[in-house]
Amino acid sequence: MDHIQCPVCDSPSKLKFKLKFNVYKCQHCGLYTSDAGFDFSFKSNLALDAREIGLKKLRFANFETIIAKLQELKGGELNGLEIGSGNGWWLKVCQEHGIDCVGIEPEKSHQDYHEANGLNVFYGFYPDSEVKTEKGYDFIIFNDVFEHIKAIDALTLNLKQGLDEEGLLIINIPMSDGFFYKTAMLLNKFGIHSYLERMWQFHFHSPHMNYFNQKNLELHMNKHGFTKQADYKLSSIDFSTVTERIKADSGISKFKAMVLTVGLQLLKPVILLSKPDVRVFFFSKNRPTV
Repeated sequence: MDHIQCPVCDSPSKLKFKLKFNVYKCQHCGLYTSDAGFDFSFKSNLALDAREIGLKKLRFANFETIIAKLQELKGGELNGLEIGSGNGWWLKVCQEHGIDCVGIEPEKSHQDYHEANGLNVFYGFYPDSEVKTEKGYDFIIFNDVFEHIKAIDALTLNLKQGLDEEGLLIINIPMSDGFFYKTAMLLNKFGIHSYLERMWQFHFHSPHMNYFNQKNLELHMNKHGFTKQADYKLSSIDFSTVTERIKADSGISKFKAMVLTVGLQLLKPVILLSKPDVRVFFFSKNRPTV
């Protein structure tokens, strides 16, 4: 198939890359969409131990930044839901700040950590009746998860119903106009496809379904009655643990991981001055006019 309909603006999306899965680009809003699917076997090249070493410090720092903004926008006692809790780090940071947040997660690979830290995690897929509240949540958050979901229209409608009228939807998400994605596209032009495959996580059981930029994410949210309240960049790489981050893909050899580590260290000044690879967005429901 050489084209599909864009899930954000309904315009034609033309075939852009032929990788393990096809990737399409919308001619109007610039959204990249893949025809990948979720692998319910939960088997992939993801090495969890290396991934945790490579990401934990970075994620905790980013989560502190998000919580500071959340408390600035909302204040008071907060009741939240994280969709796709993974290792439970966001829930742990919320716990340390006295924020009541539950999580929903399809995998049980981190269940021991969840239970050992007293984290409230339901195992399944959103929306699930177990995580619904009559009043609605003060906030619902996605941390590197929204881009993995295919049916974004149905999802966003459910999110609107799941939030309190004054609630916030927080989306922490990688960007298609950042340094790493653009570099991967450039390498792909020269026949080096592995980096773009890795950006899409096509060799993991939960690959990216979409790659957003600021414009098309806001377009999607506006379409469903949300208004952006704030957004800003987050750090996308911790240079002190970059080797472990690379080794999270068990398909990468030790030698290649070493070469990539050196290359990234040399490119550090360029990366820090480039457009951000990760942004976080805070959206509120549009309030009806009186």
